[in-house]
Amino acid sequence: MAAMLRSRRDSQKVAQAAATALTADERVANLEQENQRLRDLLAEQAEQGATRSGYVCKYRGHSTASLWTPTWERRYVILKGALLTYFRSERDVQFPPRGRVDLRGACVELEGLKRRRHWTFHVVDKQGVSLIRLSTEVQSDFNAWIEALEQAGCTIKNVEESLSQGSQQSHLNQGDSPTASQVSDSDTAAYRGRVPFASSGSHPSTLGSQEVDSSGTTPLQERKSQEQSQQGYTSDTSDIGRPPPHRPNHKHKGGHKRRETMGASAPVHMAPRASLLSSERIRLLNQSGVVTLVFIILAAANFRLILENIMKYGLRFNPFSFLKNAITPSGNTPLVLCWPLLAFFALSALAIERFAVRLLDMERRAAAATDKRSVGYTEMNKAAARRASATEHLVFVLNLLNTTAALLAPCAIILHTCAELMPGFALTMATCVLWLKLVSYAHVNFDYRVARRRGETRPGERGSGQYPENVEQELRYPENIALGNLAYFLAAPTLCYQITYPRSKRFRARWMVKKLFMFTGGLGLMLFVTEQYIQPTIDNSMRPLKEMDWLRMLERILKLSIPTLYWWLAMFYTLFDLWLNILAEVLRFGDREFYKEWWNATTVGEYWRLWNQPVHKWMLRHVYFPLLRHKVPKFYAGFAVFFISAVFHEVLVGVPLHMVRLWAFWGLMAQVPLMIVTEWLKNKLKNDRIGNIVFWISFCFVGQPLAMTLYYHDHLQGYKHPFQGTPII
Repeated sequence: MAAMLRSRRDSQKVAQAAATALTADERVANLEQENQRLRDLLAEQAEQGATRSGYVCKYRGHSTASLWTPTWERRYVILKGALLTYFRSERDVQFPPRGRVDLRGACVELEGLKRRRHWTFHVVDKQGVSLIRLSTEVQSDFNAWIEALEQAGCTIKNVEESLSQGSQQSHLNQGDSPTASQVSDSDTAAYRGRVPFASSGSHPSTLGSQEVDSSGTTPLQERKSQEQSQQGYTSDTSDIGRPPPHRPNHKHKGGHKRRETMGASAPVHMAPRASLLSSERIRLLNQSGVVTLVFIILAAANFRLILENIMKYGLRFNPFSFLKNAITPSGNTPLVLCWPLLAFFALSALAIERFAVRLLDMERRAAAATDKRSVGYTEMNKAAARRASATEHLVFVLNLLNTTAALLAPCAIILHTCAELMPGFALTMATCVLWLKLVSYAHVNFDYRVARRRGETRPGERGSGQYPENVEQELRYPENIALGNLAYFLAAPTLCYQITYPRSKRFRARWMVKKLFMFTGGLGLMLFVTEQYIQPTIDNSMRPLKEMDWLRMLERILKLSIPTLYWWLAMFYTLFDLWLNILAEVLRFGDREFYKEWWNATTVGEYWRLWNQPVHKWMLRHVYFPLLRHKVPKFYAGFAVFFISAVFHEVLVGVPLHMVRLWAFWGLMAQVPLMIVTEWLKNKLKNDRIGNIVFWISFCFVGQPLAMTLYYHDHLQGYKHPFQGTPII
């Protein structure tokens, strides 16, 4: 009887655990459904009363569009009454819109088909100032939007009515067709009657011709004359002059029409128009010529500096000498042995996690044995909590010892043996990366063990229903505690461990060859800038620094800022876009968002959140949010993030140079007050461009050149680090 009662109690426990797990899954599913329902409700409220809504393409002018992004961006647009708002996507309608356009008194200029793809219309105000330029790829959507805008009170006008008030009108009178970028009045007639503009093989401007009445004027001319008497400044780029309305058509002997000449009394000023560079019209103009001029001036100025540098210092760049020094053994045996030592620390982390799996299994057996002895439920839970705490404390101490040794041992060997700069820097970089990865590996597996004790399943595991895209194999803890899984993580271009990763579908060999050539060129460019520009400039900065000649020092720092910026940009592109993508392609690693648009940062804090995504995600996952969960205020959590980042920057710079001067550390910690200042300026001035200017000034002319000069000065002075010559225990 007692055995039957115990078996029944065991079955009840198993059923209760299954019900708990099922309840957790159902709870997650219910929360997702409720979240989606609330989003749909907000979207319906945002679109309530809307005349029309849908996806269209919004034009980005030359002042905002970059060289690599398209000028047409897909946006979700809502037209409600006389207000047009647009969002990034349909899911963002519950948030504030990206922009609003007041359509009261606005005019819609029909531009027709552009580049055989975009059916385009341009919304301008009464003075002809551009409000927004939109397009659709489907003609029926174009017609529907024009009808909705007309119902909203907008005036519909052909682009020809704004762009052709002079001699171009005489071409229409003579039967000439408009150019490929214009739309004839028959296009408006086609729109009014819902007649297709043109087939894919022809342009809308080739439809029909104007019938001339006995007075020699067309309906389009009469409509233009009425509107010209009502409007003020226009957005036209029209020709000057207007020939008489009716002249005989003279033909050459070959039968070709002869263009009418301008009479002496032909009026050349037909409407009030602002100058091209005034605020009313400058945004309507194509400024690509100015951008081209800026690039030409920049190229010419830099080419002159290259010639000046070569004439002054000669050609110092010698890649063959660099390669010889890089591959020639230096006889530093302890430094070479550090590389297998790093592999030993990685294997130790795997052994620790396997030991933790065994301890977790022992916890389960102990819990089952305790249950069989009919101990009370509360006492059983307390005993399980004590065993779990003992297990995690032991595993934490082992991981702490392993990660600390993995970080300190190579750094101590580099400092003790006075290793050369490049081998020392490579080993220091590999050491820091390994430390970050091992910390993430230990932290994530700890969270998996917590989930197993609670009977939960973490996202990404088999059975969770939330997997990365294109995973090769669905895993569940402790199936991931394997050598192959750890080896893939150590080689992958990420610092955050997870049980599975999104994978690309295939390996692109030709793409890989191209990236390898570009990677080699990037390394060569960095070496060229270093030897040809940075090193001579820093050498010439030592005397003003010793004499405390501040004016001369300022000139040296400004001169050093340009090659330093070029070197940093080359380093960023070579490391984050080339090297990490090469690793990702070899491993078929899918998520390749290694950086975001940091160059558009309006504050220093925004720059640090955008430029280095692997480190940023690691800091959020393993430092910032864990501190928030322990009730640490946001400011102190962010301060801890910058403190850890500052320590590692000092290690990366100070250890290979064999001196710890804390210049990099204090430079990073100074970013905290600078973040506050730039955020205050952005909120005070309400201008993102000013914040971007402040960021670039602090980035280019203050931080890096000054820190580089100070480190080089101390390096030449023969700074002795505290551990130099100390025997290694």
